[in-house]
Parts: sequence; structure tokens; C-alpha cells
Amino acid sequence: MSDKKKDAVDNFIDFILSDDSPVGPEDEANIQMFNNAVESAKVRVAKSRLERARAGAFSSNMSSGVSNLDKERAKRRYDRAKAGDLTAGLTLAARFGDGSMDGDLEAILEDLAELEDEDKNSDEN
Repeated sequence: MSDKKKDAVDNFIDFILSDDSPVGPEDEANIQMFNNAVESAKVRVAKSRLERARAGAFSSNMSSGVSNLDKERAKRRYDRAKAGDLTAGLTLAARFGDGSMDGDLEAILEDLAELEDEDKNSDEN
């Protein structure tokens, strides 16, 4: 930020913080600079949100690095938890509707296998 711009921002902050300063024509440029900065920040935030949403949509379409063996291990653990085995170390979330999670089973198993892999990697470190 240039010194001139920094001085203008400092003056504007002083103006905002002082309760007794009347608004005059000389303040118009500072107020416009502030409004422009706010609008610019809103645009940057919106672009950032859009990019994060795009990245999330893209990553969800990518195939996972989970092997069939990992998924089978996760399936056995899931079946144990579903049957009420407390040693499985899982808590299954309640679902609305028909109470079935079978439609989401493939995604659940991939997530579980990825979590197990992360746990294994963090235990090794």
C-alpha cells in the first residue's frame, strides 16, 4: 500500500472513530475509497467461495485411492458395528426415511477405509 493510500486510510479511520467530526465534502473521497474496498472484498470472498466449491465438486468426482481390500476390511467393520458390536469402534448415525444406509454403503465404506488409512499413518508417525 502506498504511503498516500495508507495516510488516507489512517485519516478515514480517525474520522470513523471520532464522534464529533462532521462529514464534509473533503471526506467524500475517503468514503468512496472505503466503499470500493468493501465491494472489492465482497467480490474476492465470492470468488474464493466459488473456487472452493468447484474444488470440492471436482475432488468428489475423483476416484479414491482406496483398494478393494481396504473396502472389504471396512465392510466387515461396518457390518460388526451395524450388528451392535461395540468393539468395532464405530458409531453409525441415525438416518431419516426408511432407516437404511445401504444406498450410501459404497461411499460409507470408502470414507471408512480412508479414515482407517489416516489412523494407520498417524499411528506410524
